[in-house]
Amino acid sequence: MSQPLYRRVVPETYVQLLYEYLEALGHEPESVLGQPWPTPAQEGVGGVDVECWDRLLVTAAQALDDPLLGLHVGQTISARHIGVLGSVLLACGNLGTALQRLERYIRLVYDVIPMTRRDGDGWFELVWDVSQYQPGPLVNETGMVAIVQFCRALVRGTANPLRIDFNHPSPLDTSPYEAFFGCPVRFGQAEAVLRFSAQLLELPFKSPDPALVSLLEQHADRLLAQLPQQDEFVEQLRKTITHALREGEPSIERISPQLGTSSRTLQRRLQEAGTSFRYELNLVRHELALSYLRDPRLQIVDIAMLLGYSEHSAFTRAFKEWSGRSPHEARQLNSESY
Repeated sequence: MSQPLYRRVVPETYVQLLYEYLEALGHEPESVLGQPWPTPAQEGVGGVDVECWDRLLVTAAQALDDPLLGLHVGQTISARHIGVLGSVLLACGNLGTALQRLERYIRLVYDVIPMTRRDGDGWFELVWDVSQYQPGPLVNETGMVAIVQFCRALVRGTANPLRIDFNHPSPLDTSPYEAFFGCPVRFGQAEAVLRFSAQLLELPFKSPDPALVSLLEQHADRLLAQLPQQDEFVEQLRKTITHALREGEPSIERISPQLGTSSRTLQRRLQEAGTSFRYELNLVRHELALSYLRDPRLQIVDIAMLLGYSEHSAFTRAFKEWSGRSPHEARQLNSESY
């Protein structure tokens, strides 16, 4: 099985954290950093090289005389800084579901080094493999703070970690880190680790921002209203597929229990209706893709994620099979109708 080729980039929307932080302090970010305001690419995956991100953080820390810049910038994270994935995470019911989606799509927000999850007795931890590449200290600290801050903003209850491990050397004073994280913080470790109590997985989320979640719901509702009418069972299947796409590739084995039936029975009933699971999945994806392409706020990589593809190239291939052109061409050539 092929392994991901990490591009070592972070999203432009994430880099905007630093620019907004400087602006909030009354500085002109582009003057301080010597770089224009980062703007997401209109098409494709885009991104800012992680070494450039590191240099920007170091430049700002020196300009502000703030060695704790990572602690301060990371705390300003919001859903919009991680693109459409932020909306997807806000739509989850609890941290456990959100974590599953984050694991699947982590490269959309941190395409730098592999992240894996480990589970133990009463805890789980996120582990970053630094064996092949070690990001700079400010990159590490900003990222770790951003994750904890985002978790705290999502859940109802206390979301302090159990332990934080950084692989870079320790600063002279570690107390500001322990004060923010609310747990022991270790430096100079072999791995970068964020450990939480397993009980945190069940904590419910606060009420999500309707303006963010509606981006998903409006597209789904418009799709369902436009789809050709079928018998009630096929209509229910399409609705189920639409919602399941948010959690990745839907399989007939995963969908059939949600319809109260077995995979074999579902296949038989679809055959009787003159259709198939693969046909209905592609139909829903195609119609959703057309709907998403009408929204200029969504990049092609965002649309691929919302349709359950783990790679944006797989979505491009599928869209060409459906329509004879790439998503980028469809958006350009049919901008009025899209």
